[in-house]
Amino acid sequence: MRRLAPLALLLPLAALAGLPPRYGGDLGVALPAAPANLDPARLSDPSELEAARALHSTLVETGPDGALRPALLAALPEAEPGGRAFRLRLRPGLRFHDGRPLTAADVAASLSRLLAPGTRSPHGWIALPVAGADDVREGRASSLSGVQVVGELELRVALDLPFPEFPRALAALPAAVVPRGGPVTTGAGPFRLASRGEGTLRLAAFDGYWRGRAYPDALSLSGMDARRAARAFARGEVDLVVRPESASGAAARELPSTTATYAVVNAKRLGRLAADLRHALLALDRSELARLGGRGHATPLAGLLPPSLLSGSPAPAPRALARVAGNPKVELLVAAGSDGNRALADRLQVKLFDHGVRAAVAVVAPEALASRIASGSFDLAVVSLTFTSVGAQPALLEAAWALGGPQASRRALSRLSQAEPAAVAGELAEELGVVPLFAAGLHASPRPGLLGLEVLPDATVELGDLSVAPRPAREGRAP
Repeated sequence: MRRLAPLALLLPLAALAGLPPRYGGDLGVALPAAPANLDPARLSDPSELEAARALHSTLVETGPDGALRPALLAALPEAEPGGRAFRLRLRPGLRFHDGRPLTAADVAASLSRLLAPGTRSPHGWIALPVAGADDVREGRASSLSGVQVVGELELRVALDLPFPEFPRALAALPAAVVPRGGPVTTGAGPFRLASRGEGTLRLAAFDGYWRGRAYPDALSLSGMDARRAARAFARGEVDLVVRPESASGAAARELPSTTATYAVVNAKRLGRLAADLRHALLALDRSELARLGGRGHATPLAGLLPPSLLSGSPAPAPRALARVAGNPKVELLVAAGSDGNRALADRLQVKLFDHGVRAAVAVVAPEALASRIASGSFDLAVVSLTFTSVGAQPALLEAAWALGGPQASRRALSRLSQAEPAAVAGELAEELGVVPLFAAGLHASPRPGLLGLEVLPDATVELGDLSVAPRPAREGRAP
Protein backbone atom coordinates (compact mmCIF):
# COMPACT_ATOMS: atom_id res chain seq x y z
CA MET A 1 0.00 0.00 0.00
CA ARG A 2 1.37 3.42 -0.90
CA ARG A 3 1.56 5.40 2.32
CA LEU A 4 0.60 9.01 2.84
CA ALA A 5 3.46 11.23 4.11
CA PRO A 6 5.10 8.57 6.35
CA LEU A 7 7.53 11.01 7.97
CA ALA A 8 4.69 13.35 8.84
CA LEU A 9 3.10 10.61 10.90
CA LEU A 10 6.02 10.75 13.30
CA LEU A 11 5.84 14.50 13.83
CA PRO A 12 4.02 16.10 16.74
CA LEU A 13 0.78 17.89 15.96
CA ALA A 14 2.41 21.29 16.48
CA ALA A 15 4.88 20.53 13.67
CA LEU A 16 2.11 19.14 11.48
CA ALA A 17 0.31 22.47 11.74
CA GLY A 18 3.10 24.03 9.68
CA LEU A 19 2.92 21.53 6.82
CA PRO A 20 1.25 22.63 3.59
CA PRO A 21 -2.17 21.09 2.92
CA ARG A 22 -2.20 18.11 0.63
CA TYR A 23 -4.50 15.66 -1.03
CA GLY A 24 -3.54 12.20 -2.14
CA GLY A 25 -2.22 8.90 -0.84
CA ASP A 26 -3.87 5.76 0.39
CA LEU A 27 -5.55 5.27 3.73
CA GLY A 28 -6.09 1.91 5.39
CA VAL A 29 -8.94 1.23 7.83
CA ALA A 30 -9.36 -1.90 9.96
CA LEU A 31 -12.97 -2.87 10.74
CA PRO A 32 -14.47 -5.63 12.91
CA ALA A 33 -15.38 -7.58 9.76
CA ALA A 34 -15.13 -7.22 6.03
CA PRO A 35 -18.28 -5.47 4.78
CA ALA A 36 -20.26 -8.38 3.35
CA ASN A 37 -23.12 -6.34 1.92
CA LEU A 38 -22.80 -3.06 0.01
CA ASP A 39 -26.50 -2.52 -0.67
CA PRO A 40 -27.49 0.36 1.63
CA ALA A 41 -31.03 -1.00 1.89
CA ARG A 42 -29.72 -4.17 3.55
CA LEU A 43 -27.13 -2.86 6.01
CA SER A 44 -26.93 -4.77 9.27
CA ASP A 45 -23.67 -4.14 11.15
CA PRO A 46 -21.14 -1.37 11.89
CA SER A 47 -18.68 -2.51 9.19
CA GLU A 48 -21.36 -2.30 6.50
CA LEU A 49 -22.45 1.09 7.79
CA GLU A 50 -18.89 2.41 7.50
CA ALA A 51 -18.60 1.12 3.93
CA ALA A 52 -21.95 2.72 3.08
CA ARG A 53 -20.77 6.05 4.51
CA ALA A 54 -17.87 5.95 2.03
CA LEU A 55 -19.83 4.73 -1.01
CA HIS A 56 -23.23 6.36 -0.74
CA SER A 57 -25.02 9.63 -0.07
CA THR A 58 -28.37 10.37 1.55
CA LEU A 59 -30.78 13.22 0.85
CA VAL A 60 -30.05 14.81 4.21
CA GLU A 61 -27.46 14.03 6.86
CA THR A 62 -26.94 14.46 10.58
CA GLY A 63 -23.94 16.54 11.55
CA PRO A 64 -21.66 15.84 14.52
CA ASP A 65 -23.82 18.16 16.60
CA GLY A 66 -26.94 16.16 15.78
CA ALA A 67 -28.43 18.88 13.58
CA LEU A 68 -29.88 18.01 10.19
CA ARG A 69 -28.26 19.50 7.10
CA PRO A 70 -28.96 19.05 3.39
CA ALA A 71 -26.81 16.58 1.49
CA LEU A 72 -28.11 15.56 -1.95
CA LEU A 73 -30.96 17.99 -1.39
CA ALA A 74 -30.45 21.67 -2.07
CA ALA A 75 -32.24 22.50 1.20
CA LEU A 76 -33.86 20.63 4.06
CA PRO A 77 -37.25 19.12 3.15
CA GLU A 78 -40.11 21.59 3.33
CA ALA A 79 -43.22 20.42 5.19
CA GLU A 80 -46.58 21.41 3.76
CA PRO A 81 -49.29 22.69 6.14
CA GLY A 82 -50.49 19.84 8.37
CA GLY A 83 -47.15 18.01 8.24
CA ARG A 84 -48.40 15.19 6.02
CA ALA A 85 -46.36 16.02 2.91
CA PHE A 86 -42.82 17.20 2.15
CA ARG A 87 -41.20 18.81 -0.88
CA LEU A 88 -37.74 17.48 -1.78
CA ARG A 89 -35.51 19.46 -4.16
CA LEU A 90 -32.22 17.97 -5.35
CA ARG A 91 -29.04 19.87 -5.97
CA PRO A 92 -28.42 20.39 -9.70
CA GLY A 93 -25.64 18.46 -11.43
CA LEU A 94 -25.58 15.39 -9.15
CA ARG A 95 -24.11 12.21 -10.61
CA PHE A 96 -23.55 8.62 -9.64
CA HIS A 97 -20.11 7.03 -9.74
CA ASP A 98 -20.73 5.68 -13.26
CA GLY A 99 -21.56 9.15 -14.60
CA ARG A 100 -25.31 8.77 -14.75
CA PRO A 101 -27.28 11.80 -13.52
CA LEU A 102 -28.98 11.42 -10.15
CA THR A 103 -32.61 12.46 -10.53
CA ALA A 104 -35.87 12.61 -8.62
CA ALA A 105 -36.90 9.34 -10.26
CA ASP A 106 -33.90 7.61 -8.65
CA VAL A 107 -34.97 8.97 -5.27
CA ALA A 108 -38.51 7.65 -5.76
CA ALA A 109 -37.24 4.22 -6.81
CA SER A 110 -34.83 4.04 -3.85
CA LEU A 111 -37.62 4.76 -1.37
CA SER A 112 -39.89 2.13 -2.93
CA ARG A 113 -37.23 -0.60 -2.96
CA LEU A 114 -36.88 -0.31 0.83
CA LEU A 115 -40.32 -1.94 1.03
CA ALA A 116 -40.23 -4.18 -2.03
CA PRO A 117 -40.41 -7.89 -1.09
CA GLY A 118 -37.56 -8.75 -3.45
CA THR A 119 -35.15 -6.37 -1.73
CA ARG A 120 -35.49 -8.14 1.65
CA SER A 121 -34.58 -4.92 3.40
CA PRO A 122 -34.69 -4.73 7.21
CA HIS A 123 -35.18 -0.97 6.85
CA GLY A 124 -38.65 -0.66 5.42
CA TRP A 125 -39.44 1.50 8.48
CA ILE A 126 -37.90 4.47 6.63
CA ALA A 127 -40.56 4.47 3.92
CA LEU A 128 -43.36 3.09 6.11
CA PRO A 129 -44.90 6.55 6.79
CA VAL A 130 -45.29 7.20 3.03
CA ALA A 131 -48.74 6.69 1.51
CA GLY A 132 -48.95 3.35 -0.31
CA ALA A 133 -46.26 1.69 1.83
CA ASP A 134 -48.33 -1.41 2.64
CA ASP A 135 -49.23 -1.91 -1.02
CA VAL A 136 -45.55 -2.05 -1.98
CA ARG A 137 -44.60 -4.19 1.02
CA GLU A 138 -47.30 -6.74 0.24
CA GLY A 139 -46.50 -6.82 -3.47
CA ARG A 140 -49.69 -5.12 -4.69
CA ALA A 141 -47.76 -2.18 -6.18
CA SER A 142 -44.22 -1.61 -7.44
CA SER A 143 -43.94 2.01 -6.34
CA LEU A 144 -45.17 4.25 -3.54
CA SER A 145 -48.36 6.09 -4.43
CA GLY A 146 -47.38 8.86 -2.03
CA VAL A 147 -44.23 9.76 -3.98
CA GLN A 148 -44.86 12.11 -6.89
CA VAL A 149 -42.00 13.04 -9.22
CA VAL A 150 -42.70 16.70 -9.98
CA GLY A 151 -39.66 17.29 -12.17
CA GLU A 152 -36.16 16.02 -12.79
CA LEU A 153 -34.98 17.50 -9.50
CA GLU A 154 -38.12 17.68 -7.38
CA LEU A 155 -40.51 15.31 -5.57
CA ARG A 156 -43.52 15.58 -3.35
CA VAL A 157 -43.83 12.90 -0.65
CA ALA A 158 -47.25 12.42 1.00
CA LEU A 159 -47.52 10.58 4.31
CA ASP A 160 -50.31 8.48 5.81
CA LEU A 161 -49.90 10.16 9.20
CA PRO A 162 -48.17 13.33 10.37
CA PHE A 163 -44.53 12.47 11.00
CA PRO A 164 -42.43 15.60 11.59
CA GLU A 165 -39.25 13.54 11.93
CA PHE A 166 -39.53 12.07 8.41
CA PRO A 167 -36.55 14.19 7.21
CA ARG A 168 -34.47 12.69 10.03
CA ALA A 169 -35.43 9.19 8.86
CA LEU A 170 -34.11 10.14 5.40
CA ALA A 171 -30.71 10.79 6.98
CA ALA A 172 -30.28 7.10 7.87
CA LEU A 173 -27.74 5.43 5.57
CA PRO A 174 -30.19 2.74 4.35
CA ALA A 175 -32.10 5.63 2.72
CA ALA A 176 -29.13 6.38 0.44
CA VAL A 177 -30.04 6.90 -3.21
CA VAL A 178 -28.97 4.23 -5.72
CA PRO A 179 -29.56 4.28 -9.49
CA ARG A 180 -32.72 2.75 -10.91
CA GLY A 181 -31.87 -0.72 -12.12
CA GLY A 182 -28.64 -0.82 -10.10
CA PRO A 183 -26.02 -1.86 -9.48
CA VAL A 184 -26.53 -1.06 -5.81
CA THR A 185 -22.76 -0.75 -5.29
CA THR A 186 -22.87 2.35 -7.49
CA GLY A 187 -23.55 5.30 -5.23
CA ALA A 188 -22.97 9.04 -5.06
CA GLY A 189 -20.63 9.09 -2.07
CA PRO A 190 -17.05 10.33 -1.72
CA PHE A 191 -15.54 7.03 -2.91
CA ARG A 192 -16.36 4.56 -5.67
CA LEU A 193 -15.77 0.83 -5.58
CA ALA A 194 -12.44 -0.01 -7.28
CA SER A 195 -12.08 -3.70 -6.41
CA ARG A 196 -13.31 -6.27 -3.96
CA GLY A 197 -10.99 -8.95 -2.65
CA GLU A 198 -11.18 -11.48 0.14
CA GLY A 199 -11.63 -9.46 3.30
CA THR A 200 -10.80 -6.08 1.74
CA LEU A 201 -12.59 -3.39 -0.24
CA ARG A 202 -10.52 -1.02 -2.36
CA LEU A 203 -12.19 2.34 -2.97
CA ALA A 204 -11.07 5.27 -5.12
CA ALA A 205 -11.91 8.94 -4.66
CA PHE A 206 -14.90 10.07 -6.72
CA ASP A 207 -14.13 13.36 -8.47
CA GLY A 208 -17.83 14.13 -8.94
CA TYR A 209 -18.76 13.96 -5.26
CA TRP A 210 -21.23 16.75 -4.53
CA ARG A 211 -19.29 18.05 -1.52
CA GLY A 212 -15.88 18.07 -3.15
CA ARG A 213 -13.17 15.49 -3.72
CA ALA A 214 -12.13 13.33 -0.78
CA TYR A 215 -8.66 13.94 0.61
CA PRO A 216 -7.27 10.41 0.08
CA ASP A 217 -6.81 9.09 -3.45
CA ALA A 218 -7.74 5.61 -2.30
CA LEU A 219 -9.11 3.79 0.69
CA SER A 220 -8.81 0.19 1.87
CA LEU A 221 -11.44 -1.22 4.22
CA SER A 222 -10.31 -4.52 5.74
CA GLY A 223 -11.97 -6.87 8.20
CA MET A 224 -9.52 -7.77 10.97
CA ASP A 225 -9.76 -9.57 14.28
CA ALA A 226 -8.28 -7.89 17.36
CA ARG A 227 -4.84 -9.50 17.08
CA ARG A 228 -4.37 -8.82 13.40
CA ALA A 229 -5.59 -5.23 13.76
CA ALA A 230 -3.16 -4.61 16.63
CA ARG A 231 -0.22 -5.93 14.58
CA ALA A 232 -1.21 -3.92 11.50
CA PHE A 233 -1.61 -0.76 13.58
CA ALA A 234 1.77 -1.22 15.31
CA ARG A 235 3.50 -1.72 11.93
CA GLY A 236 1.84 1.34 10.42
CA GLU A 237 -0.08 -0.75 7.87
CA VAL A 238 -3.42 0.84 8.77
CA ASP A 239 -4.16 4.46 9.60
CA LEU A 240 -7.38 3.93 11.55
CA VAL A 241 -8.76 1.04 13.58
CA VAL A 242 -12.52 0.97 14.18
CA ARG A 243 -13.10 -1.97 16.47
CA PRO A 244 -14.54 -2.78 19.92
CA GLU A 245 -11.18 -2.41 21.66
CA SER A 246 -8.96 0.66 21.35
CA ALA A 247 -5.56 0.26 19.69
CA SER A 248 -2.55 0.39 21.96
CA GLY A 249 -0.81 3.77 21.90
CA ALA A 250 -3.64 5.55 20.09
CA ALA A 251 -5.72 8.49 21.27
CA ALA A 252 -8.88 6.45 20.77
CA ARG A 253 -12.37 7.93 20.71
CA GLU A 254 -15.50 6.14 21.84
CA LEU A 255 -18.15 5.92 19.15
CA PRO A 256 -21.79 6.23 20.23
CA SER A 257 -23.29 3.04 21.69
CA THR A 258 -25.69 2.29 18.86
CA THR A 259 -25.79 -1.53 19.04
CA ALA A 260 -28.43 -2.71 21.51
CA THR A 261 -28.97 -6.30 22.65
CA TYR A 262 -32.34 -7.56 23.86
CA ALA A 263 -34.11 -10.68 25.02
CA VAL A 264 -37.50 -10.97 23.33
CA VAL A 265 -40.28 -13.06 24.90
CA ASN A 266 -43.20 -14.15 22.71
CA ALA A 267 -46.26 -13.63 24.90
CA LYS A 268 -48.71 -14.75 22.21
CA ARG A 269 -47.05 -18.15 22.02
CA LEU A 270 -46.13 -18.68 25.69
CA GLY A 271 -49.27 -17.33 27.30
CA ARG A 272 -49.12 -17.03 31.10
CA LEU A 273 -45.52 -18.32 31.14
CA ALA A 274 -44.38 -15.18 29.29
CA ALA A 275 -44.85 -12.89 32.28
CA ASP A 276 -42.85 -15.19 34.57
CA LEU A 277 -40.11 -15.54 31.96
CA ARG A 278 -39.89 -11.80 31.41
CA HIS A 279 -39.74 -11.16 35.16
CA ALA A 280 -36.94 -13.70 35.46
CA LEU A 281 -34.98 -11.91 32.74
CA LEU A 282 -35.61 -8.51 34.29
CA ALA A 283 -34.20 -9.83 37.56
CA LEU A 284 -30.82 -10.65 36.01
CA ASP A 285 -27.72 -8.55 36.62
CA ARG A 286 -27.42 -6.76 33.30
CA SER A 287 -23.99 -5.38 34.21
CA GLU A 288 -22.71 -8.95 34.22
CA LEU A 289 -24.42 -9.66 30.90
CA ALA A 290 -22.87 -6.52 29.39
CA ARG A 291 -19.41 -7.69 30.42
CA LEU A 292 -20.06 -11.13 28.97
CA GLY A 293 -21.75 -10.32 25.67
CA GLY A 294 -20.81 -6.71 25.05
CA ARG A 295 -18.05 -5.85 22.60
CA GLY A 296 -16.23 -2.60 23.09
CA HIS A 297 -17.63 -0.30 25.72
CA ALA A 298 -20.94 -1.75 26.92
CA THR A 299 -23.40 -0.49 29.50
CA PRO A 300 -26.65 -1.92 30.90
CA LEU A 301 -29.66 -0.78 28.91
CA ALA A 302 -32.55 0.63 30.90
CA GLY A 303 -35.06 1.10 28.09
CA LEU A 304 -35.80 0.20 24.50
CA LEU A 305 -33.39 2.72 22.97
CA PRO A 306 -29.73 3.43 23.76
CA PRO A 307 -29.19 6.62 25.79
CA SER A 308 -27.70 8.38 22.74
CA LEU A 309 -31.11 8.06 21.06
CA LEU A 310 -33.45 8.47 24.02
CA SER A 311 -32.59 9.59 27.53
CA GLY A 312 -33.55 7.03 30.13
CA SER A 313 -33.17 6.24 33.79
CA PRO A 314 -30.33 3.99 35.00
CA ALA A 315 -30.85 0.28 34.62
CA PRO A 316 -32.77 -1.14 37.59
CA ALA A 317 -30.87 -3.18 40.14
CA PRO A 318 -31.39 -6.95 39.97
CA ARG A 319 -33.90 -8.41 42.37
CA ALA A 320 -34.52 -11.87 43.77
CA LEU A 321 -37.17 -13.99 42.09
CA ALA A 322 -38.81 -17.24 43.08
CA ARG A 323 -38.50 -20.26 40.81
CA VAL A 324 -40.99 -20.52 37.97
CA ALA A 325 -43.54 -23.24 38.70
CA GLY A 326 -43.85 -26.30 36.51
CA ASN A 327 -40.24 -26.47 35.23
CA PRO A 328 -41.29 -25.29 31.73
CA LYS A 329 -39.13 -25.73 28.63
CA VAL A 330 -38.60 -23.03 25.97
CA GLU A 331 -36.48 -22.65 22.84
CA LEU A 332 -33.94 -19.80 22.96
CA LEU A 333 -33.03 -18.55 19.48
CA VAL A 334 -29.77 -16.78 18.68
CA ALA A 335 -28.32 -15.71 15.33
CA ALA A 336 -25.35 -17.57 13.88
CA GLY A 337 -22.11 -15.64 13.41
CA SER A 338 -22.15 -13.76 16.70
CA ASP A 339 -19.84 -15.33 19.27
CA GLY A 340 -20.82 -12.71 21.84
CA ASN A 341 -24.53 -13.39 21.51
CA ARG A 342 -23.98 -17.15 21.59
CA ALA A 343 -22.03 -16.79 24.84
CA LEU A 344 -24.81 -14.55 26.15
CA ALA A 345 -27.47 -17.13 25.20
CA ASP A 346 -25.53 -19.87 27.01
CA ARG A 347 -25.35 -17.68 30.11
CA LEU A 348 -29.06 -16.92 29.95
CA GLN A 349 -29.70 -20.65 29.67
CA VAL A 350 -27.90 -21.22 32.98
CA LYS A 351 -29.56 -18.26 34.70
CA LEU A 352 -33.04 -19.31 33.59
CA PHE A 353 -32.41 -22.88 34.76
CA ASP A 354 -31.69 -21.46 38.22
CA HIS A 355 -35.18 -19.92 38.09
CA GLY A 356 -36.82 -23.17 37.01
CA VAL A 357 -36.95 -22.60 33.22
CA ARG A 358 -35.27 -25.08 30.85
CA ALA A 359 -34.06 -23.13 27.81
CA ALA A 360 -32.71 -25.04 24.80
CA VAL A 361 -30.40 -22.81 22.73
CA ALA A 362 -30.96 -22.98 18.95
CA VAL A 363 -28.58 -21.21 16.56
CA VAL A 364 -30.23 -20.08 13.32
CA ALA A 365 -29.24 -17.93 10.35
CA PRO A 366 -29.78 -14.18 10.90
CA GLU A 367 -32.42 -14.09 8.14
CA ALA A 368 -34.26 -17.00 9.73
CA LEU A 369 -34.19 -15.29 13.12
CA ALA A 370 -35.68 -12.09 11.69
CA SER A 371 -38.34 -14.09 9.81
CA ARG A 372 -39.36 -16.09 12.88
CA ILE A 373 -39.63 -12.97 15.02
CA ALA A 374 -41.72 -11.20 12.40
CA SER A 375 -44.04 -14.22 12.06
CA GLY A 376 -44.24 -14.89 15.81
CA SER A 377 -42.91 -18.45 15.51
CA PHE A 378 -40.52 -18.38 18.46
CA ASP A 379 -40.49 -18.65 22.27
CA LEU A 380 -37.50 -16.55 23.32
CA ALA A 381 -34.75 -14.87 21.29
CA VAL A 382 -31.56 -12.88 21.78
CA VAL A 383 -31.51 -10.04 19.28
CA SER A 384 -28.88 -7.39 18.60
CA LEU A 385 -29.81 -4.30 16.64
CA THR A 386 -27.34 -1.77 15.25
CA PHE A 387 -29.34 1.42 14.89
CA THR A 388 -28.85 3.30 11.63
CA SER A 389 -31.19 6.13 12.63
CA VAL A 390 -30.51 9.20 14.74
CA GLY A 391 -33.37 10.64 16.76
CA ALA A 392 -35.96 9.07 19.04
CA GLN A 393 -38.90 8.85 16.63
CA PRO A 394 -37.07 7.18 13.72
CA ALA A 395 -35.24 4.90 16.17
CA LEU A 396 -38.56 3.72 17.63
CA LEU A 397 -39.80 2.78 14.16
CA GLU A 398 -36.51 0.96 13.51
CA ALA A 399 -36.66 -0.93 16.83
CA ALA A 400 -40.31 -1.86 16.37
CA TRP A 401 -39.63 -3.17 12.84
CA ALA A 402 -36.66 -5.28 14.00
CA LEU A 403 -38.27 -6.64 17.17
CA GLY A 404 -41.89 -6.99 16.13
CA GLY A 405 -42.11 -6.70 12.37
CA PRO A 406 -43.83 -4.19 10.05
CA GLN A 407 -47.13 -4.16 11.92
CA ALA A 408 -45.41 -3.25 15.19
CA SER A 409 -43.62 -0.42 13.39
CA ARG A 410 -46.95 0.75 11.97
CA ARG A 411 -48.47 0.81 15.47
CA ALA A 412 -45.48 2.77 16.76
CA LEU A 413 -45.92 5.32 13.98
CA SER A 414 -49.57 5.79 14.91
CA ARG A 415 -48.75 6.22 18.60
CA LEU A 416 -46.00 8.76 17.90
CA SER A 417 -48.62 11.11 16.47
CA GLN A 418 -50.30 11.13 19.90
CA ALA A 419 -47.63 10.53 22.57
CA GLU A 420 -44.04 11.39 23.48
CA PRO A 421 -41.29 8.97 22.35
CA ALA A 422 -40.44 7.94 25.93
CA ALA A 423 -44.01 6.81 26.55
CA VAL A 424 -44.19 5.00 23.22
CA ALA A 425 -40.88 3.24 23.96
CA GLY A 426 -42.22 1.89 27.26
CA GLU A 427 -45.43 0.69 25.65
CA LEU A 428 -43.55 -1.02 22.83
CA ALA A 429 -41.19 -2.85 25.17
CA GLU A 430 -44.13 -4.19 27.19
CA GLU A 431 -46.21 -5.08 24.14
CA LEU A 432 -43.37 -6.86 22.31
CA GLY A 433 -42.07 -8.66 25.40
CA VAL A 434 -38.70 -6.97 25.07
CA VAL A 435 -36.17 -7.06 27.91
CA PRO A 436 -33.35 -4.57 27.20
CA LEU A 437 -29.96 -6.00 28.20
CA PHE A 438 -27.11 -3.69 27.18
CA ALA A 439 -25.88 -1.19 24.59
CA ALA A 440 -22.38 -1.35 23.11
CA GLY A 441 -20.17 0.75 20.87
CA LEU A 442 -16.78 0.70 19.14
CA HIS A 443 -13.61 2.77 19.41
CA ALA A 444 -11.93 4.75 16.63
CA SER A 445 -8.13 4.64 17.01
CA PRO A 446 -6.20 6.92 14.60
CA ARG A 447 -2.47 6.85 13.93
CA PRO A 448 -0.54 9.88 15.18
CA GLY A 449 -0.82 12.67 12.64
CA LEU A 450 -4.04 11.45 11.09
CA LEU A 451 -6.28 14.51 11.09
CA GLY A 452 -9.91 15.16 10.31
CA LEU A 453 -11.40 12.37 12.43
CA GLU A 454 -15.07 13.33 12.72
CA VAL A 455 -17.46 10.99 14.50
CA LEU A 456 -21.10 11.21 13.47
CA PRO A 457 -24.09 10.41 15.70
CA ASP A 458 -24.73 7.11 13.86
CA ALA A 459 -21.25 5.94 14.99
CA THR A 460 -19.65 6.23 11.54
CA VAL A 461 -16.60 8.27 10.52
CA GLU A 462 -16.31 10.66 7.57
CA LEU A 463 -13.47 8.77 5.88
CA GLY A 464 -13.23 11.25 3.01
CA ASP A 465 -12.22 14.00 5.46
CA LEU A 466 -9.23 12.11 6.87
CA SER A 467 -5.82 13.56 6.12
CA VAL A 468 -2.32 13.59 7.55
CA ALA A 469 -1.99 17.27 6.76
CA PRO A 470 -3.92 20.29 8.05
CA ARG A 471 -7.37 20.46 6.49
CA PRO A 472 -7.75 23.53 4.28
CA ALA A 473 -11.05 24.83 3.01
CA ARG A 474 -11.90 23.05 -0.23
CA GLU A 475 -12.51 25.24 -3.21
CA GLY A 476 -16.08 24.95 -4.33
CA ARG A 477 -17.01 22.67 -1.42
CA ALA A 478 -20.71 22.85 -0.65
CA PRO A 479 -21.77 23.78 2.89
